[in-house]
Amino acid sequence: WAPEESRQLARQGPAEISRASCSVMLRLYSAAQRAYPSLASLGTGMLVMGAGDAAVQLLGSGSLDLCRSAVSSSYSGMTSPGIYHWWRALDATWPGSAFRSVCRKVLVNQAILGPLNCALFLGWSHCAQACIQRLSQNALQEADLGAVADEAFSRIQSEVPDLAVKAMGVWIPVHTITFRFVPPHLRILYTSSVSVLWGGYLSYVANRDAGALEM
Repeated sequence: WAPEESRQLARQGPAEISRASCSVMLRLYSAAQRAYPSLASLGTGMLVMGAGDAAVQLLGSGSLDLCRSAVSSSYSGMTSPGIYHWWRALDATWPGSAFRSVCRKVLVNQAILGPLNCALFLGWSHCAQACIQRLSQNALQEADLGAVADEAFSRIQSEVPDLAVKAMGVWIPVHTITFRFVPPHLRILYTSSVSVLWGGYLSYVANRDAGALEM
């Protein structure tokens, strides 16, 4: 900030300072997202999913499993850049924010990305946590990898249909706002904020049968 801006900020009260700080942070984030969309999306996805999963754990059990949070956070970080560019492809296919264009983008996005995201998250979460547990016990063997993959596939088959239906109730309204009102460089931030709750729920589903990961 310039010296004059710093002096003006010093004369403001706590509420004004808070608003000014948020405004500056948003401008910096917007600039980073425009300049480095993939990297900024990766960082946003990791931080928000990590925070959401940690909050769900602390509110639910009062304890924090760092391994679980790391697995959830890494998945969101890996997929967020791809999601950003997928949305840009939808914008190029159906440009604008007219009602018809928004409906097409929302429906295509949900039909393809909704079930795929649920399946990939459950598969990654199950496989990563199972392998980490076995490695920590020095018990990971080649034969275990096939068993872990089979367990993950079974979970995907049993959980994804129900999750995909629930996801429609959450993400169709959210993405109607996404494609109608939110500028492209802020979409990952907006949807990641919603994902604090949805991502926490997905992590809960992936971990509620924790005993299945142990052998």
